[in-house]
Amino acid sequence: MKNRASKVNRILLPILPAVGFVALAGYFALNGNKAAQAAINFRTQAVVTATNAFLDTLTADQRQKVQFPFSPQKTATAAKFSRTGPVGHPGGAPPAQSRQGLNHGGPPSQGSRGAPGMGPPGGFVGEKYGDAVWSNYPVSDVPRPGLQLGSLSPAQRDAAMDLLHVLLSPSGYQKVLEIMGSDQALADGGTPFASGSAVYTIGIFGSPSATSPWMLQFGGHHLGLNIVIAGEHGVGTPTLTGAQPAGYTVGGKTVRVLAAENDKAFALLDALDDSQRKQTTLNYRVGDLVLGPGQTGKVIQPEGLKASAMNDKQRALLLDVISQWAGIVNDAYAAPRLAEIKAGLEDTYFAWSGPATHEPGKNGSSYYRIQGPKLVIEFSPQGVGGDPTMHVHTMYRDPTNDYGVRFTLPQ
Repeated sequence: MKNRASKVNRILLPILPAVGFVALAGYFALNGNKAAQAAINFRTQAVVTATNAFLDTLTADQRQKVQFPFSPQKTATAAKFSRTGPVGHPGGAPPAQSRQGLNHGGPPSQGSRGAPGMGPPGGFVGEKYGDAVWSNYPVSDVPRPGLQLGSLSPAQRDAAMDLLHVLLSPSGYQKVLEIMGSDQALADGGTPFASGSAVYTIGIFGSPSATSPWMLQFGGHHLGLNIVIAGEHGVGTPTLTGAQPAGYTVGGKTVRVLAAENDKAFALLDALDDSQRKQTTLNYRVGDLVLGPGQTGKVIQPEGLKASAMNDKQRALLLDVISQWAGIVNDAYAAPRLAEIKAGLEDTYFAWSGPATHEPGKNGSSYYRIQGPKLVIEFSPQGVGGDPTMHVHTMYRDPTNDYGVRFTLPQ
């Protein structure tokens, strides 16, 4: 896995200076389209190669369970899943796994094996796009189509992770590993619902191609990556990232998941003057994602402080926060995306709900939203679990291009 990623990086380095993707967007703009196009084409081919390498490790039966048609459509839809019913999905959920879920404010329900479960009164909600499904609920409550990592051989798991290594940026790949580690800590703590890295699921929609559109989906309880590759375009929205517990220890090392998303937002808040902070702070509490799974297409009124009312330093801090999501995919795809976001930055809003401080070395309990013409980011600590600083869900969307619709459907 590491050898292939290293080879990709060695080839890319002469083309792409090691400057980070924020500066990379400016590099592309200044040096014309040739270098940018070469980098993107190379990266897309590398992703296709890594995807085919993963598929080549699978049996015919496994390929049927991991590969589905890619059917571009105008929008996704909400998918409801009953609080009771059989366990299992095309990827083969572990038959012994109880279907008990999180209590997100609803009364207890009965699990599929008669054990009391928890869940919302209306059932569990996911978001469906063609055959793809993702959610912020556990895979036992909202089944994801594809193969679970726990069902793969070590070589097959390595090939799946190698694919992610090529598709994502180094920081994005590390973020995924830390989120998976958090879910594993949850599983090791004896949670009664499906968590842990073994139930993380990979699905491929369409045929890997450098010219025709297709999609890769990867995730588990606190991760939902939906990445559409359409020729030169790599679209990473919608993306769900989260953590419970947000802090855990592994191998004697303490890991704080989504630390940058927390700390950089507080740094931006601290950089505002009193008048700006007053504009930024909402006069009501936000306790959950507004545009979470199943809320695609929902329109919300921008609130908070407009970036046009910020100074250059503050706008740079805002872009730094945004980069924590836009930079999950590799630089070749992230740079043009950031340039697009930067073009609409003057009309981008920053809104805050909750305390203005947090304990050093620990995530805070405050919600914030960044909303622009082609961007919505939410950071939402969760009350479930008792300590909102230890449980967070985040959402990253492009209302104009979720699932790459601008590149896969006639406009």
